[in-house]
Amino acid sequence: MASEQVNRILEAEKKAAEIEQEGRTKADAILAEAQKKAQNEYQESLSAARKRVAELYEKHQTDDSDEDNASVSEAENAAKKMREEAAPNREEAISVAMNILMGR
Repeated sequence: MASEQVNRILEAEKKAAEIEQEGRTKADAILAEAQKKAQNEYQESLSAARKRVAELYEKHQTDDSDEDNASVSEAENAAKKMREEAAPNREEAISVAMNILMGR
């Protein structure tokens, strides 16, 4: 009778150890799956962030290019206007320069 109870206790302890091991195995599997999912989501977020940075950089480059083109155009227009304003005085300026060079 005592031996039968000892066997039952040993059998219960064995079952408890099996259940505990099964629980650990399931917990490890759940943790591994959660880590895998978190890693995938992290990579997706990182990829999306890199894509957004590239888009913003490209937009910034385009905006700067447009601003540069506008500045160049504005400078060209200002230079053209100055040439047009100076044109009527050109002949007189050349004559004055020649007189200075000739000592007159």
